Amino acid sequence: MSVMDHNTGIIICGLSLLSILPAASCLSAQMPPSLENRQVVPGGHRGTVHTLIYDEQGRLLSAGADGFLGIWDIQSATAAERFQVSPYSIIAMAARPGTSQVGLIERDPIDRYRIAVWDYETKQNLFTLDCRYPISSITYSGGGNFLILIQQGNLGVQFVHAETGALLKAPDTTSTLSFAATGRSERTMIGYAPLGVLSYWDLESGKEIRHFTVPDRIGTPLLFGNNRFMGGIDPEGLVILDAVSGTIITRERSISQGRVFALGGEDPEFMCLATGPTVSRLYHFAIGMTGRLEIKNQWPVPPNLPGIMSVASTADALVVGTLDGGVWLGKQDGTVALMEVRNQERITEAAVGGSFLAFLTEGQVLGFIPLDYTQLQDRDVIPLEPSTYTRLSSDTEREGPGTKGLLLWQETATGLFPTIRTLESDAQGETVVLNHVSRRFPHRSAVLRGEQALFLDSAGNITVLSARTGELLFSFSSEVALDATLLKDGNILIGQSVVSGNTPFLMVNSNTGETLPIPFSASVGARVYCGESGIPYGVTVDAQEGHLSTTITMLSLVNPARSTRLATYPGEDTSFSIAESKGILASTLGNEGAVLYGAKGPTRFERSPGLPLRLIEGSRYYIVLDTEGNIAWHDPESGALLALFRLYENEWILEKPGASLIRGHLSLRSTQAE
Repeated sequence: MSVMDHNTGIIICGLSLLSILPAASCLSAQMPPSLENRQVVPGGHRGTVHTLIYDEQGRLLSAGADGFLGIWDIQSATAAERFQVSPYSIIAMAARPGTSQVGLIERDPIDRYRIAVWDYETKQNLFTLDCRYPISSITYSGGGNFLILIQQGNLGVQFVHAETGALLKAPDTTSTLSFAATGRSERTMIGYAPLGVLSYWDLESGKEIRHFTVPDRIGTPLLFGNNRFMGGIDPEGLVILDAVSGTIITRERSISQGRVFALGGEDPEFMCLATGPTVSRLYHFAIGMTGRLEIKNQWPVPPNLPGIMSVASTADALVVGTLDGGVWLGKQDGTVALMEVRNQERITEAAVGGSFLAFLTEGQVLGFIPLDYTQLQDRDVIPLEPSTYTRLSSDTEREGPGTKGLLLWQETATGLFPTIRTLESDAQGETVVLNHVSRRFPHRSAVLRGEQALFLDSAGNITVLSARTGELLFSFSSEVALDATLLKDGNILIGQSVVSGNTPFLMVNSNTGETLPIPFSASVGARVYCGESGIPYGVTVDAQEGHLSTTITMLSLVNPARSTRLATYPGEDTSFSIAESKGILASTLGNEGAVLYGAKGPTRFERSPGLPLRLIEGSRYYIVLDTEGNIAWHDPESGALLALFRLYENEWILEKPGASLIRGHLSLRSTQAE
């Protein structure tokens, strides 16, 4: 995909200095009231709210840096729903007319772009397209039959079919456009070029019909008033053009910095955020009968309000999204509110230890709940304890007698030794300190399997210790090692970079130190895994014709040629999670969701609000930790969502489909120093 001077002044009409944005003393969000007997109120955005739009039913949609799509109830000023649609930042959004679909521009941390289309009622992704070049704008055609994408770098516009994502014929514009739109008939396109050209194009022939010379460098231009007017801010200030003739209707030089926002509808009105060195204001402008700019309303922006990044407005309400993730609502009656959300205490790690499911939170506490979620009862108290560990690992050896342990460790090089806790009926259990693990380098991975624990650090040092006594059993060093795991027979499988004739996988006998290269055609053995069944899996990254791909393979160590490829992602992804339950592998390869690789072929997990962050084998269940901080139980064969666990500052909530909420309390208890 290749997407891979004429100042007429201001007339002030009905000016009301309604401070619908809060004064400095009102900026702190209040805690929501008790949620007893209420449904769960979703959390807010984590990071900048880049875009706000209304749909045709009057619902407010928000998206931003956290990749979540928020749906808000304006009447109650409350978050109604929130779910993640992208692992990347969403920088722009457009609503498809007559549907519950939105088109999104996604941008990853290294400035790669994607276009995605979602139905936010069914939570279904229609398509996702990788783009070869940055995309600066996305909108739907007037009839909603295709997307219009503005590409940066003198690449013009691209048309994309609204249902399939197929590329359609688009005009070959002679100059770079920063804005393009069509009418409802979709026969003609209007475009603005920053060089100072307003042009019209016939879409059937792809030919330019006419063009006008207009002011250049108009920032974020928009059409409003039934496509009669175009407005924006150029180096001389706010300017309004007649979109039919290109003539300047009015200009306001006092507004030299800021951005304009469309209101929707056919009235000749728009919003303008005017930013200044000391004071910023939001204006509601209209074009009067004589063509003069009229102020219908204005609102001062408190100087200590987090930066306004997005605005949406109707005749009844104004909403702004801010740099810190806030969504603020003001109404024409003068009331103001930070839209109500209830942010979770995000769970960052989870693992199975015996009959318990352990978890760590962003608030540095460790907690335990039953692995069988049906044992959680209404008003149960869940004990928590302080913890400075950052990672948890389950015992991958499920067979055999004895109580299974839980490995607590840290990725960073610190003075804290890893520990193994064996948990029986009491979650306190017994603790073994692994004080023979080197703390010189950060740990890349850690594995607990039955009687042994393995650690790989960033320098390629592999250490194997007794899970019962903590004594050192074996050590090995490989400068090119990227990952390592314990096999069922006690041997070590290493994934490594392929240099100087190496193979991507290496097996090491932990008794003798003998090494056995595993021949395999790939550039990098990025990940290795061995679950309950003892089947080894390898993840490779390779380049074919200049394109990277990541592949999960069920390895045959005796005869590598008989290894079975399970899934391939057309790109590099080495941070995904992988787990196995009842001999069925699952992964989050591609960061779009979790997939089971069973006998019936790939099966997608039913979604929880966040994208899956970590998969955990839980005997009767698959456990999924998502990016919202939820713990979800899934059926290991169908992937169906069975239950969802949320944690808050002072309570927990368990949701089961078709059942009422179960909730209880949290108790933080003291513990011995780690």
